[in-house]
Amino acid sequence: MLQDRIESHTRAQLADPGVRSAVVAVDWPGHAAAAAAAGIARADTGAPMRVDTQFHIASVGKPMTAALIFQAVEANKLGAAGVDARLIDTGALPPDICRRLHQIDGASHGADITLRHLLTHTSGLRDAQIDDGTTTAEGYGGKYAPGSIVGSRIEDYQKHLAAVAAGRPLDPAWRTRKLWRPWDPDRVNEREAGLVNFYLNGGMAEHALFRPGEGFHYSDTAFTILALVAEHLLGASYHRLLRDRVFDPLGMRDSFLDGYGDLDPAPWTRELSDCWAGDVPLVSSGVTLSNDWGGGGQVCTATDLLRFIRGLMEGRLFRDPAVLDDMMRWCAPPGRNPNYVRVGCGLFTYASDTGLEVIGHSGAWGARMFAVPKLGLYLAGTVNRSAARTAWMVEIAEAIAGLA
Repeated sequence: MLQDRIESHTRAQLADPGVRSAVVAVDWPGHAAAAAAAGIARADTGAPMRVDTQFHIASVGKPMTAALIFQAVEANKLGAAGVDARLIDTGALPPDICRRLHQIDGASHGADITLRHLLTHTSGLRDAQIDDGTTTAEGYGGKYAPGSIVGSRIEDYQKHLAAVAAGRPLDPAWRTRKLWRPWDPDRVNEREAGLVNFYLNGGMAEHALFRPGEGFHYSDTAFTILALVAEHLLGASYHRLLRDRVFDPLGMRDSFLDGYGDLDPAPWTRELSDCWAGDVPLVSSGVTLSNDWGGGGQVCTATDLLRFIRGLMEGRLFRDPAVLDDMMRWCAPPGRNPNYVRVGCGLFTYASDTGLEVIGHSGAWGARMFAVPKLGLYLAGTVNRSAARTAWMVEIAEAIAGLA
């Protein structure tokens, strides 16, 4: 019965305008497992979506970055302070850069930022992906601000799509083809040198939104910085840390980092599905998605995401259960999105219409990864499109709750 219900709900996602493919996998220990896929995975080949088709998970990758930080805590890399250690004391970025990151009315508060602030989106940093120095995405009607990373590539995006339509070669100099580095310390003042460089030189650092700990603003930039911290504390590249400390221990053999790094992803690359921005299939069109990095640059399958969320919630990424407890020390900062009932370190709790609580994360391309503690249930999947309905997988969790 569970398999039938999952297949029905997966096919139903295709009724949502703009959804061309969907995949859902469920792990219900002691009950059953189920998975289903529907639609077309790739616009260029017409390949069908399958349960083992890979997809961009976007911000669903943030808990993976958070887990690396807590592994550093468990290894005593941050001393007694743990994730309450100040960013400036980690040595991941020079002290002058840490101070420069966060300014309000000419006064720097960068030295006050802790790793917990970054992990809970309470640092006051803007999100360079969709904000700029004059407005946030919310202030621009919920879309990307013109001076953000996404907003600044619009002209090249239009050129790119025109070239694809005409069958012309793509210009490697276009921002749509750019392989973003997270941070270039040798070109600190060059905006295009890296994601943190863009933040520092795009007017955002001078206009932090609030003092650290005094509000909530979702920030991919914070998680780019956290991945840099993980590299510094654990002594390996971000992709190698994911491979050695998350993917391989949990059996995630169909996952990799699609972005800047020192590992060739070829051994883990299978068939990657399109994610759609409106009517544009980004993967088939050759648009690179390297700009999220530590904020969600991973590619996974639905089954691999189940392996991650179950492994995390069962404490298999840490030796001491208290570490996971600290990662899930919940808060309710002012100004948070109403979808987030509570905020943890790289995790959120959400509530369904019937009050069913789920723990996990969502992603910009429609990916979802949830645990439902009340049921001992894990769900993961995607609808591979931007602006996907927030609650689509919570509704599936509710449907499964009806079987309990």
